[in-house]
Amino acid sequence: MGENTTVEEPEQGPWSSNPTTRSHQRVVLINTTIGALMASLDGSILTVSLPTIARQMHTGVALMLWIMMGYTVMITALLLPFGRLADLHGRVRMYGYGFVIFTGSSALCGFAPSGHLLLFGRLIQGIGAALLWSNSTAIVTDAFPKSGRGFALGINQVAALTGSVGGLLLGGVITAALGWRWIFFVNLPIGTFGALWTFLALKEIATVDHGERFDWRGMALFMAGIVSMLLGLTEIVQGHGGRAPWMIGGGAAVLAVFAWAEGETASPLIDLQLFKNRLFAFGNLSLLLNALARGALMFLMVFAFQGFDGDTPLQAGLRMLPLSFSIIIVGPIAGRLSDRMGSRELASGGLLVTAVALLILAKSGLAQYSVIALGLALSGIGNGLFNSPNTSAVMGAVPPDRRGVAASTRTLLFNTGQLFSMSISFAILAGVMGSGQLSGFLAGVDASVAASGHAAFARGLTEAFTISAILSVVAAGLSALRGKTQPRTMEAKQTG
Repeated sequence: MGENTTVEEPEQGPWSSNPTTRSHQRVVLINTTIGALMASLDGSILTVSLPTIARQMHTGVALMLWIMMGYTVMITALLLPFGRLADLHGRVRMYGYGFVIFTGSSALCGFAPSGHLLLFGRLIQGIGAALLWSNSTAIVTDAFPKSGRGFALGINQVAALTGSVGGLLLGGVITAALGWRWIFFVNLPIGTFGALWTFLALKEIATVDHGERFDWRGMALFMAGIVSMLLGLTEIVQGHGGRAPWMIGGGAAVLAVFAWAEGETASPLIDLQLFKNRLFAFGNLSLLLNALARGALMFLMVFAFQGFDGDTPLQAGLRMLPLSFSIIIVGPIAGRLSDRMGSRELASGGLLVTAVALLILAKSGLAQYSVIALGLALSGIGNGLFNSPNTSAVMGAVPPDRRGVAASTRTLLFNTGQLFSMSISFAILAGVMGSGQLSGFLAGVDASVAASGHAAFARGLTEAFTISAILSVVAAGLSALRGKTQPRTMEAKQTG
């Protein structure tokens, strides 16, 4: 089949030979939504409480940044290995282990007596979250046929995105009412329930191939390369850029070796053949650029609200509500529409709406909240239009025995783009303001001191958001190249 030839995915293809009952589909949807919400909440819930933690534990800026970013670093490094392990040993089992590890490490974080032990707990939390993220999308894709898959994935995406944004508001509420340690303690009953429900109620639908060997060499190379690059990016955020080029360059070299080695092994960690699928390739490229364009948006606006407007953590979370509400409303609608009309128009249009939103924020100058609220709302609408249609299309384009690694690849690209976005955005701000003043904001400098740098911060935001808008337009162009209809999966090509 040529590259430009596209066909509709059959309603019941070779991978749909074990259709699940509606009751089990409901169990899958609710359970994975809980997992997505819990894992995404902990990616942002700590952000508004970091100054309080830094003061109480007397942590420096570097340790504070690692407490914030270490969670995502671990998720990014482990997604692909865990996705492949799930393909070999069962997605439901690995997903359940994710609940167990996440819940136990939440208790460790809550009781941590020092910043270093809190960082250790956050790293372990990232391991549990990686197990949840690398399997939830694949489990949903296995359980739902094409006619309902977009809606189900849309619900998951709304939960994840709402958790990311709602974590700011919830973190402010919990910190004000109970103290920051309860940010972690609230995970204990939810995680325990999720683990028990997973092992008792979820069924393994996909065929598990116990005959293939796991690519341990690939795992070691991949983790070494990605962690080295992420450490280098973190050095830039902290203002220690001298070692960053060596760390980033060394990590890139190791990843090049990884890519070569994957082509030489019989059971690769990442199946590079997946990227020969036009829909999978362009859907993931547009996802990466979307994450790169808007990954730092939430953090930048929270710092703006607290650092310059003098908001409390709770007030800053409330002012982000236009973003979360628009995502909640648009996400499921876009998922339903994608089940009927395909992904290209919705996903590409959503990226263009995001570009408009970022330009509005770039021109706002942080002067009028009504203009900022409009930009935040449009950003949520654009993200809602893009995420669930794009996810449904990308996951539907691969055979079932590769959906674990496909889901991990998708989330890996998103997290990598988000980390690059944060690093580049904060590097722009440091260039405009100076790393010393920027570090002061991260450590919780009071509003009277922060206000002196308002103009510089606004200029930095204008530069960052303008670049992000351009990236969104490029992402829209790549998204449009996926083709008009969803291609048959490679498995269908081989068996059809």
